[in-house]
Amino acid sequence: MTLTVLPPARLGLALGSGGARGLAHCGVLQAFAEAELPVAAVAGTSMGAIAGALYAREPDPTAVWRQLSTYIADREFADYWSSFVPHRNDQERDDARPWDGLFDIMHRGRIAVRAMTTRAAEQRDRLAAPLTRLFGSGTDIGELRLPFAAVAVDLVSGEMVVFRDGPLLEALYASCAIPAVFPPVEQGGRIIVDGGGPFRVPIEAVRELGADFVVAVDIPSYLEPRLKTGFDLGMRSNSVARDRLNELVCASADFLIRPRVERFHWADFKSGEAIRDLGYEAARAAMPALLRHWRRHRSPLRRACRYAGSRWRSGAKPSR
Repeated sequence: MTLTVLPPARLGLALGSGGARGLAHCGVLQAFAEAELPVAAVAGTSMGAIAGALYAREPDPTAVWRQLSTYIADREFADYWSSFVPHRNDQERDDARPWDGLFDIMHRGRIAVRAMTTRAAEQRDRLAAPLTRLFGSGTDIGELRLPFAAVAVDLVSGEMVVFRDGPLLEALYASCAIPAVFPPVEQGGRIIVDGGGPFRVPIEAVRELGADFVVAVDIPSYLEPRLKTGFDLGMRSNSVARDRLNELVCASADFLIRPRVERFHWADFKSGEAIRDLGYEAARAAMPALLRHWRRHRSPLRRACRYAGSRWRSGAKPSR
């Protein structure tokens, strides 16, 4: 009889998209570090890809937050996105300068007009330049300390595009390229953009990196408090459809963490600290159950049964 040595259990993180709400990933990573959970692989979509790549490069949540907070504090970056964030209450409207509202309307209007008349409202550098400042140029995904994948979608075929090797900046740009706002990545007849619509949480991608226990961090959709216009209703309808699809995807994870950040707009980067704290709170609250699941997964008997079952399904004959 041949003795089979089972490979070690590998925990993978699937970090979901969500714009500014995705800053909650930094709090989740902090809770993982405190619990000494060994992350063996990371995949991310959009903001999840940015946070995941930073962590894969340097698996230190403090360093990840320091770099990301600097990234979102960039004046040009913050001012550009702040105009998309609606005032949440009357006090915020009262505190705003009289010309702020006019500027915001003009800025959003300019983007809307350009999106309807050109391929993208902004030049590639609007997104690529901040990413280059954050990661530098010339880094290859294979050079990261942890296996990493960034997820996007091909608008021609509708298929998921997974970047597991090659230039890191190109992968991150593709994963974050919001359709109609930033130019897509065009490769071999494919039109590749932000994968947050159909592939919000990249569970399949992190399994392909070798993870056999996947923790999905799903970032809920923004709950618009006022549905006043047809556009508001259309956006909510689209959000509901994506959420239903996402529920089916998240059911395939071994464990799910969902920070309660739905009150924050996707462009509300100025609330980054509060969003990070909510990610930390959600992960800390889930940690006792997660550790129980992880211990059971690592059980030698359970792993031997899973291994035997996988060989049986593949048609392999038992070793003698």
